[in-house]
Amino acid sequence: MSVSAKRGKHFNRQKATPYLLLAPILIFVALLMLYPMINVFTMSVQNYKILKPKERAFIGLQNYITIFTKDPLFLKALKNSGIWVAVSVVMQTFLGFWLAMLLNTSFKGRGLYRAVVLSPWAVSGVMVGIIWSLIYGETYGVLNDVLKSLGLIERKFSWFSSAGHAMTATIIANVWRGIPFFCLNYLSALASINTDIYESAKIDGANGWVTLVKITIPMIKDTIILTTLLRSIWTFNAVDLIYSLTYGGPNNATTTIPLYIMTTFKTGMDYGYASALAGISTIIMMVFAGTYIKLGKLGKEGMY
Repeated sequence: MSVSAKRGKHFNRQKATPYLLLAPILIFVALLMLYPMINVFTMSVQNYKILKPKERAFIGLQNYITIFTKDPLFLKALKNSGIWVAVSVVMQTFLGFWLAMLLNTSFKGRGLYRAVVLSPWAVSGVMVGIIWSLIYGETYGVLNDVLKSLGLIERKFSWFSSAGHAMTATIIANVWRGIPFFCLNYLSALASINTDIYESAKIDGANGWVTLVKITIPMIKDTIILTTLLRSIWTFNAVDLIYSLTYGGPNNATTTIPLYIMTTFKTGMDYGYASALAGISTIIMMVFAGTYIKLGKLGKEGMY
């Protein structure tokens, strides 16, 4: 065998090695994610009700047509999902960044404050719902007692009796839960910034606002994009907190797309229709993620 042939064989082996090492996890991901997705889209084009197995049949895009033309609850749930995700993630981002900036400075007891701030992230969504239902309770709720003692309200009222109050109360609970995620990631990103950059900016006469806008935010841009993207996806798919607080009420005022999918699947046992809703939800999130990454220029160096 010639020297060039041996080199070519060695090169091909080196080139194939990464793919061979990745093969097990790729197979695992394919089985864990791709198969359920394919199965969902397969069921979405069928009339598949678990209580009527003999009526199962291929109906094409009829479920999708029904969703967009004859299902007003879908449009309402889509609107609720947009409000739920946008307001929650924006508030979590700003408050998490503000806390990270505070906790990134040196002061006595900083470790204790960090532990307290990050503790809500360790609580499950159902537990968060129980905690905040005790806070919002009409007769025994802490919030009503505090507001009444301060003279801000004359009598106790239910925070979940009207559409506006219910959505606002649920978003506040979700914001409280999600702030630690942003705070933790932003703290890590801020710690990676070389302090010499800030010292140079200070020598050049840059004030706090200029330093924040021209140095800090551009330096952690990728972290901001990734955290907001991940949290948007998680918030969109979350049903535990809404389910435990309002169950989508009142009058579906807090029903989101995933919660609508769950109730359709659970109460109606309509696997085909629920799968069509899940398929639309998947497409929405894929388009959103791709667009967001492209507009945010993830991985590209920014000027600062």
